[in-house]
Amino acid sequence: MKVGDLVTYMFQRTRWQKGQSVSVGLIVETGKFMGGLADVKVLWKGETKLLPEVSRFLTLVEDYLTTA
Repeated sequence: MKVGDLVTYMFQRTRWQKGQSVSVGLIVETGKFMGGLADVKVLWKGETKLLPEVSRFLTLVEDYLTTA
């Protein structure tokens, strides 16, 4: 994952495919955060602050998820 990628949580992938609402965020920074526990900072839709996240729990919002 890199800066500029759109992501959602891995566990919400099935919800997305069913057309249900999910959290969507933009990766704005990569590195080590929270003592090395998190490796990306994400700006989630509706939030004003960047939140540190662990990339292995995220998945890219890919084209096939956005087309019917």
